Amino acid sequence: MKRKQFVRAAIASTVSGAALVSCRARKRSSGSGSGLPIINWQMATSWPISLDTIFGGAKTFADRLAAITDGRFKITPRPAGELAPPLE
Repeated sequence: MKRKQFVRAAIASTVSGAALVSCRARKRSSGSGSGLPIINWQMATSWPISLDTIFGGAKTFADRLAAITDGRFKITPRPAGELAPPLE
């Protein structure tokens, strides 16, 4: 019984994974989206730049978001204490 459930789950996850892989994002022409606003956010974090694993993850997220939106939506991660003092 457990084997049958495992096989069904494996097949379902393989099929859904293949369906997601086939759904690629289409490239836009350079003129599309020109009427959209440019948004710049600053993200206050609770860790310093020296914690590269965590701060680097925020930076990677911000870079990918900017790439996806063709630079129209940018997030700038800021280290702890730069935008606001602690506990405020």
